[in-house]
Amino acid sequence: MRLASIDRKLVLLLVALIAIPQFARSAQKAASAPKAASHPAPAALDNLPKLWHSEGSKHDFRVTIANGVFRAEWVNLPAEAAKQGAYIRTECRRSGAKWIGSSRLNMLFAIPGAAAGKDTKLCNLTVRFEVDSVTPDKIVGHSEKLADFDVNTCKVRQTGWGEFTWTPKK
Repeated sequence: MRLASIDRKLVLLLVALIAIPQFARSAQKAASAPKAASHPAPAALDNLPKLWHSEGSKHDFRVTIANGVFRAEWVNLPAEAAKQGAYIRTECRRSGAKWIGSSRLNMLFAIPGAAAGKDTKLCNLTVRFEVDSVTPDKIVGHSEKLADFDVNTCKVRQTGWGEFTWTPKK
């Protein structure tokens, strides 16, 4: 009788060792499910406004999100800048809870002390860009900003990070 009791305890112990990790994994998955739901569903991203305004830069951007890729393009360029080929194009890939990527800029920068008509220079740069959240009311993130920039050579000497908030264009 004692041997049967030991075998039964051994079987219960083995079942517990196999079953408990399975229950723990199920509980972890269930606990993490609300996190995934906090991100807009793909269908919700399809219905976002197409034009967004940055109060900080006063730029308007056409935004698309498809297949885990966030894209934005500057659309309210001054006519003279557009003639010279200025643009800002951003592309970020989904990485967990946010989008990470870069912005390519081809922009006119003022040349300090230059004569009228020769007072700007077109420089091509790439800066890091991250989108932290997207809702129908707001896009929030941060990007590199130029802390020290030599416009004569178009060389970035130092960058920092700046926060941004975009709201739907009205």
